[in-house]
Amino acid sequence: MRTLALLALLASTPALADDRYDVSPREPIARQDPLREVARWPWVGVRLGGVVALGSAGGGQPGGGGGGAYVLFDARDFLADVSADIFVGNSVELYALGLGAYYPFSRGNVTPYLGGGLKVGWTEFGGDGAFGMLPFGAFGVLMGREGYVQLRAELAYFVATSRETHPGDPGPGTRAHGPMMTLALGF
Repeated sequence: MRTLALLALLASTPALADDRYDVSPREPIARQDPLREVARWPWVGVRLGGVVALGSAGGGQPGGGGGGAYVLFDARDFLADVSADIFVGNSVELYALGLGAYYPFSRGNVTPYLGGGLKVGWTEFGGDGAFGMLPFGAFGVLMGREGYVQLRAELAYFVATSRETHPGDPGPGTRAHGPMMTLALGF
């Protein structure tokens, strides 16, 4: 009975019933009180793109296509993501999980950003393949920060820390590096 009375008292309190403070985390910032920004839910996105390996164990510059999924956290002053990527092609295999942090150059709906991160996974660029870390730097543009759908274009450059050898070659191997270009859609 006491619990019921307490709930009735809380529900009738004017400060709690005031709908000025009833703001959905996904409501566009323009409709919110500018002095009271709330934390947003993370964006879940999918991306498609390509990768090119320079300095591959098999020689040449093998490339592949693919994509991945990510969860992007937008704190307005910085961006962070958790991602999973798969790229395959002629003499190319890249399977990786990663973390990234980025600095957006504006707080607006459209912003360029710069950052980097670390991926870990399996790479095979014309050689025997190797498992290791892939640090990367990235530049991109994020559109739709204040809406319900985001578009994200990104150019990243990775460097494999593990060495991959050509099949049958007992040498020290090579470290692949190269660009990854993706276009993503987030919800």
